[in-house]
Amino acid sequence: MKTIVKYYDKEPTRGRPRNHQSYATMSVLSSIARISAKHNLDPRLLLDALAKAWAYEESQCGKLEVKCRKIDHDLATFLITCNDKVVCQFFINIDILQKPEFFKPYIPIISPSIQDTVSPSKNIGELKAKMRGVTIHARIVEAPPRKLVNTRYGWEAYVSNVLLADKTGTIRLSLWNNQINNVAVGDIVNIEKASVDTFYGELQLRIGRSGTITIDTSARELATV
Repeated sequence: MKTIVKYYDKEPTRGRPRNHQSYATMSVLSSIARISAKHNLDPRLLLDALAKAWAYEESQCGKLEVKCRKIDHDLATFLITCNDKVVCQFFINIDILQKPEFFKPYIPIISPSIQDTVSPSKNIGELKAKMRGVTIHARIVEAPPRKLVNTRYGWEAYVSNVLLADKTGTIRLSLWNNQINNVAVGDIVNIEKASVDTFYGELQLRIGRSGTITIDTSARELATV
């Protein structure tokens, strides 16, 4: 699936240059864009609704109901539903909620017609090296302690290679910084637009700048190996 590399016209007045927000921030803004495209909403209004729910616990955006379920240090947990059915649960850094107008220009515009072309979910056993745009539905069965590493870009970051499992096999998934705190062993997660690489001869799943990971709160069971 191709991501639309178009942004809203209004320029940010301060902060990092355009397209240079952090990976975690762009992942959240991309999630907001995709949810909005699927439900024919302006993503800027959805961001406003999230900020309002952060302040007042609940808000509405079109047919979507937004609830702030928890605030933990610099992160807020949101549950989005539509007609009492769970759309997603995800986490947003409070900096974004405090200054929504600043971050709106960074939200990518995703066409609803392109949103509908998301690749069908694959089983772990079907994954092969060099696959791109992968969608996976799996359970986290192991979450090693995070480690501080030096990246190839010259900055330090925390990483944890969690183990995902479904009925067909297991695979490691690299999570970085705040992503690590947002999930736990036992969570069933939906991963979109990931890539498959190899690390020391083993397959590994990675979430790029445009990829997302969300907790599937509507799932009750998932068969695993």
